[in-house]
Amino acid sequence: MQTLYIIIILLIAFVPVSSAKNKWSGFNINGAVLSHIHKEGNGYGSRKSSEMHNHLKKTGYNSVQINTFCYMKDKGIPAVYYGFDPTLDNKYLKKEIEQLHSHGFTVMLKPHLWIGGLEFNPDNWRNKIDYSNPGDRASWFFNYGNYITKQAKLAEKNGVKYFVIGTELVKLAKYDKDWRKIIKDLRKVFSGKLTYAAEGSNAFNVLFWDDLDYIGVDVYFRLSKNDNPDLKDLVEGWKKHEEQLRVLSEKYNKKIIFTEIGYKSVKGTTVRPWEWNAGQEVSQQQQAQAFEAMFRTFSDKPYIEGIYIWKYFTDNDSYEKGNIKGGFTPYGKIAEGIISGWIK
Repeated sequence: MQTLYIIIILLIAFVPVSSAKNKWSGFNINGAVLSHIHKEGNGYGSRKSSEMHNHLKKTGYNSVQINTFCYMKDKGIPAVYYGFDPTLDNKYLKKEIEQLHSHGFTVMLKPHLWIGGLEFNPDNWRNKIDYSNPGDRASWFFNYGNYITKQAKLAEKNGVKYFVIGTELVKLAKYDKDWRKIIKDLRKVFSGKLTYAAEGSNAFNVLFWDDLDYIGVDVYFRLSKNDNPDLKDLVEGWKKHEEQLRVLSEKYNKKIIFTEIGYKSVKGTTVRPWEWNAGQEVSQQQQAQAFEAMFRTFSDKPYIEGIYIWKYFTDNDSYEKGNIKGGFTPYGKIAEGIISGWIK
């Protein structure tokens, strides 16, 4: 590990992304998303995950987000399933949260909804769930409400500080009355802080922010139109989005949490940062540059409560191994040195 950090430091010396000023993120939450490997002994509550906690602590993070899952067979069918994944049993989640607390992290629990089979299908995704039929819509909110309430109870029982009531449910977010009922119900069982994770610009259309403690945004905004921008281009690319986020915060008098922010380590990562496909040419420098631009833009903005970097894995040596080289994780890459320089 020591050798790895020496390599990173040497690489950073040749990357034109550092700043002459004294760096400090200014955020109260300097968080990492820790993604679960769905295999017993490799996921939440495992020794492997605890080893990753040590790494995150050394990097400078002070909070960790964990993700649980509910499932749907198809976006058009309002049934919501959960509880059948043995690797996400409450005993493992309890142990994971205990281990995180023992390392001094605060914890955010951010449930996700997955549709269909193992392969990601953009046409059958959670941001496209909607029901014109009031009966189907009522059924979905009832089913989802049962799931999210169970998750909130788990969070309360285990001392979780932040709880996300929904993630990237773009078309469903317009049903303001239904969400306010869910929020009211969750307040009865969870005493911590509530937010919702809006998908990018959909945050500006959500109406129920006033019932939550924070505005949450999964931040995957396009910052550039070309595949090889410099740092100045990316800082300029943030200006429009930063202004919109500031106005949103002022409108509701709520601070903003970037419930996810991440960049693949590939060429053109800031053109379509929301895309999972890491098939482009690998470029650790562009990933590092993207994070540097984010910190430079927001480190002095008091309306930003904090960030969660997407993402780390409970076990790198797993079925996710192929997604590491050009994927979102900053683990062991130039970007991690940039992040650490701002948050440690």
